[in-house]
Amino acid sequence: MGEGEGRPACLHVRRLPRRLAKHTDLGEVDARARTVAAAIRDNADPGDRVAILAPQGLDYLVAVLGSCYARTIAVPLFPPDLPGHRQRLDGVLADCSPVCGLTTRAALEASDGLGLRLIAMDQLEPAEWELEAIDPEELAYLQYTSGSTGAPAGVMVSHANLVANIGQLIEAFEFRPGRSMTVSWLPLFHDMGLMLAFGVPILHGDRSAFTDPVAFLMRPARWFQLADEGLDVYTAAPNFAYDHCVQRIADKSQLDLTRYKAFLNGAEPIRPATLTAFTEAFRDHGFDPTAHVPAYGLAEAVVFVASAPIDAEPTINTFDRTDVVSCGPPRGQTVVIADQTGNPLEPGQIGEICIAGPNVALGYWSDPTKTKETFNATLTDGTGPWLRTGDLGTLYAGELYITGRRKDLIIIDGRNHHPQDLEATIHQTHPALKPGRVAAFSIPADDSEHLIVVVEHTTPDDPTDTIRAAVKRHHDLRVHAVVLAPRGTIHKTSSGKLARHPTRAWYLTLPRQT
Repeated sequence: MGEGEGRPACLHVRRLPRRLAKHTDLGEVDARARTVAAAIRDNADPGDRVAILAPQGLDYLVAVLGSCYARTIAVPLFPPDLPGHRQRLDGVLADCSPVCGLTTRAALEASDGLGLRLIAMDQLEPAEWELEAIDPEELAYLQYTSGSTGAPAGVMVSHANLVANIGQLIEAFEFRPGRSMTVSWLPLFHDMGLMLAFGVPILHGDRSAFTDPVAFLMRPARWFQLADEGLDVYTAAPNFAYDHCVQRIADKSQLDLTRYKAFLNGAEPIRPATLTAFTEAFRDHGFDPTAHVPAYGLAEAVVFVASAPIDAEPTINTFDRTDVVSCGPPRGQTVVIADQTGNPLEPGQIGEICIAGPNVALGYWSDPTKTKETFNATLTDGTGPWLRTGDLGTLYAGELYITGRRKDLIIIDGRNHHPQDLEATIHQTHPALKPGRVAAFSIPADDSEHLIVVVEHTTPDDPTDTIRAAVKRHHDLRVHAVVLAPRGTIHKTSSGKLARHPTRAWYLTLPRQT
């Protein structure tokens, strides 16, 4: 990875309110990362895994860069006291067996008891470290997937993969050195958050400003207050974040979104209604509808695969009677759509998205069988290797449209239904049924699959009949059971996405299903 190549740009870390803002330049980041690298190599050898257990902040980025300098394999994680994530943390540590962990003095006590040698980065005395030559094929880090369709798996990202994907992002979004910056509230242990705050700024030498996810959730306007005047601003978030801004930002008088060139929307299904609502809410405050940038990516390709142009409004087409937002053309990589037997499909046909390119990761840590199945697919035309994403979509007019995830498909009476479509219909039936509070999935039965809908519902009225009627009317599908459950029942991944499979597993443990 580069050090900014002498360009006079800097990494900025800002925590609101602004009087508490912190910032530092790349020279200081480099010096601190060298200190961390020296401490790592006192405890680990090249190729060893190093767990990043620091809270959201500049120390986190220093930890990742220091691990790269030390030629160890970073494992971006989180402090053990992050609510609701301890089981996931234990599973990841058991899978990759790190030899030490990087944290901060404030988080040191929470990390005690993990069985790791812990390094509090903010207690280290400055130390020199001579950079060593790094083979581009060496692993930079393990990106553990969110686990929405199963147990987390460590994606092996090499330095070459990382640099290739950052380059694809920079070209697609037309970053201008010294004139651009990224802003983010996304978790740094998540692939998109790490790329925004670390990848692009380090390689491109531009500014980065970020805050904590909780700060955004409590006051979403903070997201828009991170920008510097005079710079082109680029940011990204899942679809729910744009809905959250529309619903929660009442006072827009101080907002100015004029400098925002791109609001990337990815990591979960992109709803046309969300794009419309966000535009209507913020158009009078400097938002340009062309700044909507629907995109597609996944950890197995580092993070970024395709995105819509940054100077055009989103394109929406209809497939199988459903409006689908275009994620634009593939960026620096090849995408084909294949059926279940590996036959390439014609444009406009829906099948599994398969990818090839320099950003495609090397496989899954300690899982050669799954690596072969996922990363080394050969299609019936003899081409390969392809990354089988497990996602369903189509290429139409050279642009990629995402229609669902194969493992989430609901198949009833020989017809395929995407749970995202059913959930979107249900969201519209009742003001309290917001995204993230409804999960649709199927369970096996003697006659056919049965559709189950779990709803986190706390108001006195019963929406069951309304839900059944809406699903029947819009999808010609019978809901076998509607389960009204308390808040927190529906499982989420580490990045806040809906996790249907664990929710389905919870449902199957109930003593009786009706």
